[in-house]
Amino acid sequence: QAERFYRTALEVDDLFFPAKANLAILLSQQGRFGESEQLLREVLEAYPDQYDSSYSLALLMVGERRSDKALPYLERAAGVLQQSSRVHYNYGLLLSQLGKPQEAELALNTARDLEQQNIDYLFALVDFYFKRGQLDAALEHAERIISAHPQNRLGYDLKARIEASRQ
Repeated sequence: QAERFYRTALEVDDLFFPAKANLAILLSQQGRFGESEQLLREVLEAYPDQYDSSYSLALLMVGERRSDKALPYLERAAGVLQQSSRVHYNYGLLLSQLGKPQEAELALNTARDLEQQNIDYLFALVDFYFKRGQLDAALEHAERIISAHPQNRLGYDLKARIEASRQ
């Protein structure tokens, strides 16, 4: 029914980007990625400053294993949506995946700075530093997880793993 309402809105005004963007998200959730991508591209053609649509398109592409093609869209979104910790987090993960560690570290730390107790961001930094052999930095972030989420075993398990890798 939601799809029908969005399509009706677009029949009235084909350039009504909120309906296109929301329909694209709905279609993506249904696994209709090609249709979703087309709608997001139409939004960006008509409204290049719709950075949320740029972010959505990037996530769609990453989900389809087209990370290299997603990078410019996520980069655009991160450059403008500077207070969106989730955008910086996803940007950092993508940069790390694409072998750009300096930029990835900056983006992941930006996400953490915006939401200092977010367990996803802290875990991403533990993982990032651990994989690069920067055990002191990894341990620091594991301890931040413990401090922010003392009931969650994750921080303790990560700390134990880091300490064990030192021996």
